[in-house]
Amino acid sequence: MKKFFVFILMMILALSLVGCTSSQGEKKLPSATSSSQSNELIFASESEFAGLNPILEETNLDAFLFRGLMRFDEHNIPVNDIAESIKISDDQMTYTITIRNDVTFHDGQTLTVDDMIFTIDSILDDANGSFLKSDFIHVASMKKVDDTTMTIQLDEPFTPMLDKLTVPILPKHAFEGQEIRTATFNQQPIGAGPYKFEQWDKGNSLTLKAYPSFFGTKASIEKVIFKFIPDSNVRALQLKSGEVDIALLDPNQVEELSKVEHLKMYEVESADYRGVLFNMKYPLWQDVTIRKAISYSTDRAGIVKGILHGYGTEAYSPLQKHTFVNNNIEQYTYDIDKANELLEQADWQLADDGFRYKDGEKLAFTITAPITDTVRVNMANYVAEGYKAVGADVEVAALDWSNIVIEETEAFMVGWGSPYDADHHTYSLFHSGESSLTSAGYNYGSYANATVDALLEEGRTTVDPEKRKEVYMALQEELAQDPPFAYFAYVDAVYGINHQISGVKERILGHHGAGFLWNVEEWEWNDR
Repeated sequence: MKKFFVFILMMILALSLVGCTSSQGEKKLPSATSSSQSNELIFASESEFAGLNPILEETNLDAFLFRGLMRFDEHNIPVNDIAESIKISDDQMTYTITIRNDVTFHDGQTLTVDDMIFTIDSILDDANGSFLKSDFIHVASMKKVDDTTMTIQLDEPFTPMLDKLTVPILPKHAFEGQEIRTATFNQQPIGAGPYKFEQWDKGNSLTLKAYPSFFGTKASIEKVIFKFIPDSNVRALQLKSGEVDIALLDPNQVEELSKVEHLKMYEVESADYRGVLFNMKYPLWQDVTIRKAISYSTDRAGIVKGILHGYGTEAYSPLQKHTFVNNNIEQYTYDIDKANELLEQADWQLADDGFRYKDGEKLAFTITAPITDTVRVNMANYVAEGYKAVGADVEVAALDWSNIVIEETEAFMVGWGSPYDADHHTYSLFHSGESSLTSAGYNYGSYANATVDALLEEGRTTVDPEKRKEVYMALQEELAQDPPFAYFAYVDAVYGINHQISGVKERILGHHGAGFLWNVEEWEWNDR
């Protein structure tokens, strides 16, 4: 009987231990460490993508999925990537390119110069409507020498060519029998980057998996999940709880999240500016005096201090962060008296209701901003109230992106900027031939200035660095005298990241924090 009771006692103890172990096993790991334990990275994406074809749409997945002949390094200088060597003729017209022979696409097929030729041809084909077309308009012809050697012949020198050759290379074989714009590739891409496409759960997330045969540094983190969270407050909450590992933060979220133990803040300088785009289709903006008056009426210091919380600088030029910056142009310092003087000269008279009128027309317009971008909405509301001081009746339309057609807005809260060659995001924004009404360019406001066009064209084809600088200095002067935008501020990017992630290399970023993920294959979890 004694042995029986000992046996029963041992069974009870064993069952209790099993129950304890089982209940502990059912407990979810602390969310702040769950991704690291499974060796995956969850990124809070501000929006979902329409498609993943890099010649049709810009996304922050390009660094994961694709590679080009060249690649921007941590100083934003183009260096060889798939290219082993690029020899440029003395007249700057012929590029002889030799590529690596060990690069494969994610389906295992070898990448050859046929794929590079196909990519550029596809960009230049009007039927595809690529936003990159203006980057390759000086390509006169291409010739395959063998699978690893090709030549590109230009019709005149094109100084930013090495920058443009960072374009992701498409696999020619993946488009056989298909149109570029409707190909299955656009939803299930095949690239040659460190990660390959695994799954797209529309409306929720997109999953990438490390590509073991990548020719460069093999990714340490096995999976990267882009979780689509358009609401910035939800992104911040999920970063704080550990449901996501990395997120771009609004400036007003940084202080609180800096106190969260498992997070590390990265404040990174950017060439990313905000401002109001004037749509030249509307007669109001065809009077340059109005555009200048609005620029003088913009309280940039108040925006940087009150909305950006100091994470940014006042903006006055699209090339302010470039070595070609012209600091001597009109910067439109906040000056209400100057703005009112200009409006009086233009015959806009102040009425008893506090607003200005001319020929029976009220000085009024609407600024449209994407409702999911609280910083842009806050900026729009701030200046709309401020413009009352000069007699302008300004409303703000905060709309979902699905309801915004920039070309149809009177004025739009724009976000642009580039840390690369001076040609990048200047030609496509301000050249009249890049009007989005007639091309795939980014000139949404139909801005047209013959002097600006000539300077943009000259800047692309001028080889001597000092002469190029003179051209872009003159460009900034002309843009200041005939402003397409009222520039507000350059916005520093602040990313919150799980502190156990290492390997991040900072560099000056592009618009919306673009470029922060550029070396993600070198990132790793430190607690494994």
